[in-house]
Amino acid sequence: MSELILHHYDLSPYAEKTRLSLGLKGLSWRSVDTPMNLPKPDHFELTGGYRRVPVLQIGADIYCDSHLIARTLDRLFPEPALSPPGRETEEIAFSRWAETSFMMLILSYLGMGGVFDDAFVEDRQKTMAPPGTDFSQTKMIVPTKLLQLQSNLARLEDQLADGRDFVFGDAPCGADISAFHTTNMFGAHPRTADLLQDAPKVSAWLERVRAIGHGERKAMESAEAIAIAHDAIPAAFEGEPVLPDGMSLGTPVVVIDDEFGSGNVTGTLAASGLHDVAVRRETERAGAVVVHFPRETFTVIATG
Repeated sequence: MSELILHHYDLSPYAEKTRLSLGLKGLSWRSVDTPMNLPKPDHFELTGGYRRVPVLQIGADIYCDSHLIARTLDRLFPEPALSPPGRETEEIAFSRWAETSFMMLILSYLGMGGVFDDAFVEDRQKTMAPPGTDFSQTKMIVPTKLLQLQSNLARLEDQLADGRDFVFGDAPCGADISAFHTTNMFGAHPRTADLLQDAPKVSAWLERVRAIGHGERKAMESAEAIAIAHDAIPAAFEGEPVLPDGMSLGTPVVVIDDEFGSGNVTGTLAASGLHDVAVRRETERAGAVVVHFPRETFTVIATG
């Protein structure tokens, strides 16, 4: 198998989720630094227009979205499991709760200011919401968002109240990592950092999860990653492909994220399973690649 290449930037909370996942499994990986803001020409060369990070590259296969990346890592490196056997649904549900409930932090920070630089704020204002959204009013919802964050933090504190080291017991898993990468951002602003004062078990748990580390990381230039994709062949699909009604392998499609601002990807439908979507693309620099997305949050539309 080709080496693992992570396209990311250090300040991305979702990339931190994947870095900790790699660390939990004790893996070695190559690191490609992706720009935080547009333009991202080398990133788009591989993804076809998907702008977010993290993106995991394995040869000519490009995996988008941290949820799909976690499942891919569990498939390729089963131990230790990010989704513990027998508790997969529970882990997914907890992780979704943690990420969606705590990521309101971003809206709070946009309203309070002082966390992100102007270029980042301008970029996200263009991409996080439909055109015409008035971000100048964000500060009006900060008091409500802070109380919501306090409520969610109290639930996490209760989860750890019996003295367990991690959210499901003695060993860390994907649920811890998903809750960590969002909760860890509380320290970026004094008003949210203060909320941790009433959550001592969460504060101690944060240090235990942080200690997992990121595995063995070595830098790589984006041009080298593109060259690796060009010289590789996408992995063969095993099993019977799961295709949307009315579509067949090779159908021209566009893949659209249910969340605004990720960027659309066009290509031809490739073989994929029940829980993922795969699109084949080809460019001169990257050659033939297959870009993978989690089916639960991406829509596939035939274009021809």
